[in-house]
Amino acid sequence: MKKIECIIPNHRFIPLERALREKGIHGMTVSDVKGYGNEQTRPEPYLFLPKTKMELYCTDDDLESVLGIIATICKTGNLGDGKVAVFEIEDVMRIRTGERGEVAV
Repeated sequence: MKKIECIIPNHRFIPLERALREKGIHGMTVSDVKGYGNEQTRPEPYLFLPKTKMELYCTDDDLESVLGIIATICKTGNLGDGKVAVFEIEDVMRIRTGERGEVAV
């Protein structure tokens, strides 16, 4: 199992969320965040740009297709497209039912 965290431009969230739902990925956590990357093009050194952070879990089998969807929706080739991090998940438990592992994803 994997946890995927991606930080994307705000205007890419709705298309990405729709595409992930079509793929069958329904659970996600979304936060409004501010930050900046390595680029040195910010107009002011103190300026933190608004972004959207999406966190979701998926099976190992779904990882490549989820990453492909994220890249397809968010990649423009310009600065600010965002970042994606993938983490190995040892176990997951759905609190309501006690289910564990991939069935809890």
